[in-house]
Amino acid sequence: MRLVATWGRWAVGTVALAAGFVVAVQAYVTFTHSERGLESFASLIAGFVVVDAGLVFAGLRSEEARLARELRTARTGTTALRGLVIGRRQQAPFLTRLFATKLGSAAVLLAEGDRAAAVESMAGGSPLMRGGRLDRLREIIDADAERATGTSVGLERCVGRLRELPPTGNREADLYRTHVMVKALLEQGDADGALELYRMLAATKDDDERVYATWLRVWFELEAGTDDADAWPPLTEGELRMATLLARTHGADKLVELLGARLASVAPTASQ
Repeated sequence: MRLVATWGRWAVGTVALAAGFVVAVQAYVTFTHSERGLESFASLIAGFVVVDAGLVFAGLRSEEARLARELRTARTGTTALRGLVIGRRQQAPFLTRLFATKLGSAAVLLAEGDRAAAVESMAGGSPLMRGGRLDRLREIIDADAERATGTSVGLERCVGRLRELPPTGNREADLYRTHVMVKALLEQGDADGALELYRMLAATKDDDERVYATWLRVWFELEAGTDDADAWPPLTEGELRMATLLARTHGADKLVELLGARLASVAPTASQ
């Protein structure tokens, strides 16, 4: 499901630019005292609308792909890669910004630990980038900003808000929601909430979601807190390595240490 490139947003964007062009033509006729009426420019206006519709559609599709990359970078990118993404956004041309959302930039800034800049970024953006699934993504990122306060109240609000939010239907947005939820639970130390979420994530066939299940299982030692510990499937070397790699990109040193210890028990001679 698309977040940005929806038919409704395409129609609104096309009409808005076309209306602006018509106003500009009318202003030209008035300013030059031309004897030609606005109707005499009908073919020019029609041609502009066709080109306008194509450009808006292409712009929205490009922004859709860019937002997906930014959300993925916020989850899995290194510090260097996150810095590049933020720099490119700041250098975007003015016309491009008319069809741009700053939500992806806010997610990357939060991953960098710059909450103030992320909140400022969310406050900006084009009015066209409002409504629909983008508003659901905005709520997820706002919950992440609550988590980034580092307070018990902020963590509680973050987890509560994310539990109430339904899935967006967009893969990257929903993975980002899971990412934020897991980080909040780890920071909050909520073992019961972690076990509940783990059971959901462990049942999926999505490798990205299963990485977060590994985070929760290792951090809270979930199998040790249940009566059926022997029934838990063993973690594989591949799962532990992927989980360690992702934890390392976020500077989660303690989690990396715990994952490394578990990995050593699975593959004692493996290089860590």
